[in-house]
Amino acid sequence: MKQKISDVQLALLVANLIFAGPVISLPQIILQQGDQNAWIVPIIMYPILISLIFIVFGKNKNIEWLQNVLLIGSKSKWIEKAFIMLFLLFVIFTIVRDLRGMIDFVATVLLPTTPNDILMVLSMLVIVYIAISGLEVVARVTGITFSILFIIVAMLPFLLLNEWNFGNLQPVFGWESIPAILRALYVTFSWMGEILFFLIIISNINPAKKARRAVIIGTGLGLFLFFVVLFSSLAVLGTRIIRESTYPSLMLIQQINITDFLDRLDLVITVVWLPTIFTKVAFLLYAINHCFSYLYKGNTNKFLFPIAFIIGYLSILMFKNTMDLLRFSFYTWNIIGLILQLMLLFIFLFVKRNVKMRVEHNEAKT
Repeated sequence: MKQKISDVQLALLVANLIFAGPVISLPQIILQQGDQNAWIVPIIMYPILISLIFIVFGKNKNIEWLQNVLLIGSKSKWIEKAFIMLFLLFVIFTIVRDLRGMIDFVATVLLPTTPNDILMVLSMLVIVYIAISGLEVVARVTGITFSILFIIVAMLPFLLLNEWNFGNLQPVFGWESIPAILRALYVTFSWMGEILFFLIIISNINPAKKARRAVIIGTGLGLFLFFVVLFSSLAVLGTRIIRESTYPSLMLIQQINITDFLDRLDLVITVVWLPTIFTKVAFLLYAINHCFSYLYKGNTNKFLFPIAFIIGYLSILMFKNTMDLLRFSFYTWNIIGLILQLMLLFIFLFVKRNVKMRVEHNEAKT
């Protein structure tokens, strides 16, 4: 039986996709490129992503096609198989990057003496357990973990109020700041474009008529949290410190000091954040499994463990160290991610057209 998720769960999944992974280190390159005006990047990015969402869904009428997109076991044309293959490549690149980013972060902050291989194996055991349980379980766990993180991140400006320095935000705008903002937008787009991962579960949404609104809300939630982190980082740390920091978000929460006995809230917040990146990677692993099931036209859960550990070791072997990962994430991924996302969007429009024609043909028969 096909698993279904609600519109609320979809919104939280989308928000988690565009916040849990990028928040580790993406603020560093955005603030490095955009300087003191980088905080406006999420605000500009929102209407751009909304435009992509409207391109995907079109008019919110005749939504029967949503229930028939990329169904496992259904007849498929070459264009749908091409979409799945390209989507598979997109997911693998992203899961390798995010998994290694999480491992390096944990190795740096929490477990500095533990080898990366051990961290990868332990992480993958948890991730596979969540992913193999199905989309509904992934959505429920994401709903719980992201809701807790949302509350904490939304409180950051108040927790750091005594550390704010508005001089770090000046000068505000000007013609000379436009090139810097455009560079920051270019760096950000390939990461925020990961909302397109929802395409693989587009037929699992119930009710289907609320899918578009759910994706729009989820995008807004994720970008809102990202705005809070960027703005707070600028106001508290300033661009000079952020440029030299590998993990500016960690440095930001280390500034929280409520009382003498509550001066290490950074560890608590880190532990709250970790489950959200686990659920993001679990969703990506589920997406990989869905792609293989679509091509195989049957259940491929039995292959999930070996696939997961191959990807895990690939994340270890591809990057020599954290700096190698950051160079890939900040520079190489920008162009690769952008090309893959635009190609996926273009091909999906043809997939959507084929599905609509198939649905209309079946309705005409009946």
